[in-house]
Formats: sequence, structure tokens, C-alpha cells
Amino acid sequence: MNLQTNPSVSVIITTYNMEKFIGETLSSVINQTYKNFEVILVDDSSEDKTLEIVKTYALKDDRIKYFMINHAGLPSVPRNFGISKSNSDLIAFLDGDDLWDKYKLQEQVIFFLKHPEMNFIYSMSVTFGEVNIFSPFYEVLPLLHKAAKTRDELIKNGNSITCSTVLVKTEVIKQTGGFDENPILKAVEDYDLWLRIAEKGSFGFIPRIHAYYRVHKNQSSADWQTKQARLEYLSAKYKLNLPAYRFYRNKNIFIRLARNLVHYLTYLRAKSSSFFDTKNKSTDWN
Repeated sequence: MNLQTNPSVSVIITTYNMEKFIGETLSSVINQTYKNFEVILVDDSSEDKTLEIVKTYALKDDRIKYFMINHAGLPSVPRNFGISKSNSDLIAFLDGDDLWDKYKLQEQVIFFLKHPEMNFIYSMSVTFGEVNIFSPFYEVLPLLHKAAKTRDELIKNGNSITCSTVLVKTEVIKQTGGFDENPILKAVEDYDLWLRIAEKGSFGFIPRIHAYYRVHKNQSSADWQTKQARLEYLSAKYKLNLPAYRFYRNKNIFIRLARNLVHYLTYLRAKSSSFFDTKNKSTDWN
């Protein structure tokens, strides 16, 4: 892989019955300022109008490739299918209901060009949709003091890496074996992968909001007890003392508001960050 010039990126979008959101998700990728990418859209056998909507975008942009697989019900399966179809230098992930900031790929590629020794990089996400700063599920990830930059920190601080913010070397993720498809790991399969990749070398963090995680009523989400049980399984798998989930958001309204204020202030700080000079962003990559 040559990261000195214009690395190619495979954007793996996974979706299932997201007709309400998939168009907006695709638009957020097509409108990226960095243009050397393909979209590998993997449909987990949607039963709505997802395919029809994707076709309208694919007719206008030949970088979009559509695949339908047998319904798995596990995020790791369509993601791994997408990985198997990629021949690009780098891979990014995006769920079919989430969005990207238009500079996401560009800023991350610039970071990779400056740090080619890193295996993957990630940035920040914020919730939107059926959520506000008073809601229990309002969240900015990671909080800056929780951002892991080493495997030890990833173990100590827990997983606050949103999958849709990651950009990873294709050769590394394939060597690592991709996402574990064991259903016991559902909801922590990404944490499992970051831990395995982190064993192979360094990774980086960009303190900018690059992904918008949509909260809506049709989401598939386990309860906190189930998530904790899965995390305990992951701890046992690697013989690690991974931190337990904390339930501050559910304690009471005052604790929730204090918690959400911290997240909101982190959001404002990340949005105003001067990590990149937005006035001098080069978009000429050819």
C-alpha cells in the first residue's frame, strides 16, 4: 500500500430496512471532499424499499456497488462481507442510518499520510435524531479524557470508538480476521476487533466530530444487562479486566443533566477545534 499519494478507500455501508435514512446516508458519503473512494453497500436482506433507493443513487454514481446477503441479523456478517469485497488501501465503515461530516475522509486521509505507521485511526461522533441534550441517550464519543491512543488505554478506559468514525488499513483488518461473528459478541464485536488490531501496532485519534449517530425507535439495541454480559464474555475471552458499563444516564434527572452537559461542552469544543486548518484544506488529490 502506498500512503504517499492518493490512497483508495472502500466505504462499507451496512443496512437493513433503512429506507427512511439510506438516501441521506449515501449523500453524506457522495458529498465527501475526498473523492478516491468506492461504496460497498451490503444489504442484510431488507424487505422495504432500500434497494430501489440505492439504485437511484448508483445510476448517478458508479462508485456505488450494491450487494444483498442472506439475513444474518448480526452487524459483523455484512461488515465482513464488505471487507472481503474490498481491494482498496483503506476501509471505512458507516451504518445505513448514520451520517458523516463532509470532511471526514479528507481529514482522516491527511492524518494517515502524516502517520503511515498507524494501523487505524478514529475520531468523534455525536448522537442526533430522536434525542436531545436532556435525553438519556445523548452522547459524544469519546469524551476527550477518555480517548484511547494505546491498547492499554483502550482496555483501561473501555470502548468509546464509534465504528462509523474508523479508518483502517485493509491489509491489517484482513490479517486480523475481521469482525468476530459469534452472536454472543453482538454489540461488542467492534471492541473485540479494535483490541485485536491494537495488538499489531499503533493507532491514532482525531479530536473532531466526523460521524453523526442517529437515534431512532427502529434501532436494534440490547438492554444494559445484556450488554454487560457480552462485555464480561469479551473480558473472559482475552483474560482482561475490561471496565463495566456505567449507568449514570439512568440514575436521576440531575445526574443525567450534569452528564449531558459534559458531553455537550465536549461537542462544542470538538466542533471548534483547530486540529485542521479548514481554510487550507486541499481537495486536489489527482
